[in-house]
Amino acid sequence: MILRSLFIATACLLALVSLSGCAALSKMKGDSKAEKTEEKGSADKKDGEEKKGEDASAAVDVSFLLSMSFNEAKTLSAQTIEFPPFYKVAADSIEVTKTNADGTPRRVRAKGRVFIEMNFLEPAKGLCQELLLSDDEVILRGKPVLQRGGSTIEGMDDYTVFYMFGAKLRVIGTHRLTNPGQLAVGGFDASGLPTLGAWTDSPNPLLPPLTESDVPAQVRAELQRAAEAEMLHQQTGAEFGPAEVPTTKPEEKKDEKKEEKPADKKKAKS
Repeated sequence: MILRSLFIATACLLALVSLSGCAALSKMKGDSKAEKTEEKGSADKKDGEEKKGEDASAAVDVSFLLSMSFNEAKTLSAQTIEFPPFYKVAADSIEVTKTNADGTPRRVRAKGRVFIEMNFLEPAKGLCQELLLSDDEVILRGKPVLQRGGSTIEGMDDYTVFYMFGAKLRVIGTHRLTNPGQLAVGGFDASGLPTLGAWTDSPNPLLPPLTESDVPAQVRAELQRAAEAEMLHQQTGAEFGPAEVPTTKPEEKKDEKKEEKPADKKKAKS
């Protein structure tokens, strides 16, 4: 009887010890899981803040590209090329598809974070995801941005195309025009320049390669005629000088006081 009671007491004691151990182990696991969750949340929050800071920094840096020179853009690009006499290009990838007899580039294709400097009488700078360049034509696609004078033109999507024949510009697709004096709205920083975060993206892989056919034939013909007419006007002015504007001298006013005739003077004396 005594042995049986002792056996039962021992079994109860072992059961209590086992339950206490399981409860402690379960608590330790819960605490460990909570700590891991808290650490993960802190790490995600930190990564989010860092990513947000990187995105903001990238947007500011890209906006600043519009005020950079070609020499400064060269330090940020994998490849560069000069296309005399007007163009200088920097991009991730540049391919010369045609050359002149002397080896100089005749047709150039650029992709990925493209920067182009155009040294016309009114200098211009452009940013885009894809560029096609020849002697007279410049085609930009992929959220292109062009800054010329006091205005900035921004393409709104990957399909927007900027076509330039010489200094003439035609925009195909959705875009917006801003001036430095305008208040900054969504997509623009305090200076009035677009944030251009999309410029850092790669060209849209769903789009076919950029070609001259992305510009309607009618648009190309109109700009070419306008450029040729302007060139002819400039050549004519250089050869013959400015056209003389005929000037007419103002007519001299006749004396309103009529001269007295001799007969009238005799009558007055009599």
